[in-house]
Amino acid sequence: MIKSMTGYASESFVINTTKFLVEIKSVNSKHLDLSIRIPQFLKLYENDLRKKLTDKLHRGKIEINVSTEGKLSKEDVSINKEIIKKYIKELKRIDSSAAANYLKIAMSLPNSYESKSIELNNKQSKSLLNKIYSLISKVDTFRKKEGLETEKDIKDKIYKIKNSLNQIKKIEKERISKKRKKLIAELDKIKLEIDNNRFEQEMIYYIEKFDINEEIIRLKSHLILFDESIKSKDPIGKKLGFICQEIGREINTLGSKANDAVLQKYVIEMKENLEKIKENILNIL
Repeated sequence: MIKSMTGYASESFVINTTKFLVEIKSVNSKHLDLSIRIPQFLKLYENDLRKKLTDKLHRGKIEINVSTEGKLSKEDVSINKEIIKKYIKELKRIDSSAAANYLKIAMSLPNSYESKSIELNNKQSKSLLNKIYSLISKVDTFRKKEGLETEKDIKDKIYKIKNSLNQIKKIEKERISKKRKKLIAELDKIKLEIDNNRFEQEMIYYIEKFDINEEIIRLKSHLILFDESIKSKDPIGKKLGFICQEIGREINTLGSKANDAVLQKYVIEMKENLEKIKENILNIL
């Protein structure tokens, strides 16, 4: 099953009179890149949260933000006046511009004020954590849905590559024979006396340069491996990427050996579809 690395889920809920907002975003990345922003009282569970994200989402640039929402009374906030005065003094030493709003800048700096900390007991904290875990599962479900659409598109492009390959195989049956006949006809025109044994040796050497049977066999083998791999339940994005590299090599070799306008047309079509597959694979888990 293919999963996309793109995912999103958000939810809000109230625990112990505090409203929590949880948002999880996921985009493609070569590795697992976690950005976790959670309240201080949840730091105790950060390792558990990281493990859950890793086990469930595996790879991608993942951002999780847990914040609180609500109005604070004046008793809930304490301004650190001495710290703010020191900030303003230092800011004026750096820049004495009259237009500068030193207070606004100072208030945005660390430890300028303290707010009443949120207190949850162990049961409530676990309840909040379980809700976050549930949201991670929703991101995973989002990825599966995205992956289904991507899988359909990839399979369609692979089908087109196979179809082009079948057309090339039909052309190949007559292509070498035509080249041989054309070469003999050109030699007949100039009426040269030739050593037939030597001519046959040179002909074999010349024809081998245009023979693409080996490339056709290898390309067919890579396409079979691609079909088998796409059915895997494990993350397969990187593996499919490697297989696409091998498919690309064989298609390029076919193109360099083609020396045939019709065959070259099918090679270009295969390259075009392969590039579209590669773009999809960049976002596959």
